[in-house]
Amino acid sequence: MSRIRTVLAFLFSVVVFGTVAVVAALSMGLLAIPLASSWPGWWGRACLWIAGIDVEFTGLEHLRGPGTRVLVANHTSALDVPLVAALSPGAPLCLAKKELQWFPVFNLVWWSHGQVFVDRRDPARAAASLADVVSRCKAASRTIILAPEGTRSRDGTLGRFKLGAFRLALATGAPIVPVVVRGAGSLMPPGRWFTRPGRVEVRVMPPVDTSGWTEDNLKARATALEGAYRGWLEG
Repeated sequence: MSRIRTVLAFLFSVVVFGTVAVVAALSMGLLAIPLASSWPGWWGRACLWIAGIDVEFTGLEHLRGPGTRVLVANHTSALDVPLVAALSPGAPLCLAKKELQWFPVFNLVWWSHGQVFVDRRDPARAAASLADVVSRCKAASRTIILAPEGTRSRDGTLGRFKLGAFRLALATGAPIVPVVVRGAGSLMPPGRWFTRPGRVEVRVMPPVDTSGWTEDNLKARATALEGAYRGWLEG
């Protein structure tokens, strides 16, 4: 039954992704931001429901209201994509690893919605991608979404935080909003193609003020938030 649910969720996603990619492309990019702010929320919740995933969301009030923010979430499972989408942050600007540009349908949605691929193996290109994100945020209030670990955990434990999210917060002056996902890794760990039905907890924590951050204390800030995550995940 879990395999059937997973296949149905995948087919549903292909139809939704294909449709919104075509609409965004036909609008010549004019509908990219309105579309990105509307459909991911209901798609994420519907996809999780089809897959048999029961989710408890708390702290959603921390994502309400205008303004640029940097949303960071721990990453243990492919389920994290619909889980974060279901939060429905306004005008999301998402960063994904460059390798996903070859993933069918997903890549069309990414390109048509003006999202960003990051080449983690090339520091110069990665820096250029981050600079592009900063300029877009200064032009319009956006919610930047990325995993502070930089990649998905292979064993379910929290990885070391990289500085990309913190440099974005420093450059934009935006607060960091931590999102803590618990339980997704055991339902669909890396290497598993089918999800198990079950329960996941998603907690949106209060925003972290970054107004006092500098390049000199950036590493310490990242280490402090990583420590807070370890406490939240164990609590």
